[in-house]
Amino acid sequence: MSEDTLFVCILCRFSETQLNKIDFIPGQMLFDRLSDELAQSDQATINLQPVRCMGACSHACAAAFMAPNKLTFILSQLSPTDSVSDLLEFSRQYTAALDGRVPYKDRPATVKQNIHAVLPPLPTHP
Repeated sequence: MSEDTLFVCILCRFSETQLNKIDFIPGQMLFDRLSDELAQSDQATINLQPVRCMGACSHACAAAFMAPNKLTFILSQLSPTDSVSDLLEFSRQYTAALDGRVPYKDRPATVKQNIHAVLPPLPTHP
């Protein structure tokens, strides 16, 4: 089983103005849609994990791609509906990249436009 993981904040909510117009939690909706799509896929891609808070409340929805010895990609301001296919495509690219370095030109539009941070791998000790 792959150690590549996609963390999704399931408590992410939009601003009060936007919340008055919807009756769902956007972060949970994003997680559920990703989970459904991954379950239907015959391709092993990434472990999907819910997170109760990623501290990006003013930039909802938030997600992070992480794995040992790989770059970490933190994404924010994701659409719970429109970003799903791009996140799934990037998950395939990320798991295939030994060090997590997916060339910028190859990344889906959602990933290019919604990167909040890219962190280096944690140093390994001999």
